[in-house]
Amino acid sequence: MIEAGLAVFGEQGYHQSTVRDVCKQAQLTSRYFYENFDSMEALFKAVYTQVSRELMQTTVMALASCQPDPEKLAEAALRNFLEFIRQDPHRARVALIDALNVGEGMAMLADKASQDFAHLIAGFMHQMFPTLDAQGKLNFKMLANGLVGANTRIATQWVAERCKAPLDDVLINTLTIFRACIAFAREQEKALAAAPADQR
Repeated sequence: MIEAGLAVFGEQGYHQSTVRDVCKQAQLTSRYFYENFDSMEALFKAVYTQVSRELMQTTVMALASCQPDPEKLAEAALRNFLEFIRQDPHRARVALIDALNVGEGMAMLADKASQDFAHLIAGFMHQMFPTLDAQGKLNFKMLANGLVGANTRIATQWVAERCKAPLDDVLINTLTIFRACIAFAREQEKALAAAPADQR
């Protein structure tokens, strides 16, 4: 049912999809649908959760095989994200287009997924720039949320335009925002290290 839901929502969009459409795609009767889901929104949440989980898994794998350098880590994560949504337009539509238009409950779930990715980014910021974190010079949680928001917006527009722009063009533009944050963090670390002890 979840696979069928992904196919139907990805093709038609949430608001144009029906239980009958999903059952036809799954080649099952409506009885099987209602044994597992009490509404189309419940199915959409399950589909969205699976897509988000798969994206997180592939992101963690991409980061695990990357050199521990801020720019390389950012590039690996961003490339994985863009490839993930380009590979399957169904996932792209569910995760980026329809997720915020389903209902309040779904909006909360989408926000939770965004927070999970922001938490991942903030964790790497803490590892890469521990001095700034300890001194409270930068709010890594706030920065991470901003980076996730910017990346999501760029990707959403890319998907809305059917991924016409080359992936590497989108990547370099999203990566530019991350690089600016990394460069600023490095400057702050240098300034902090050069400052007198009583001013740190």
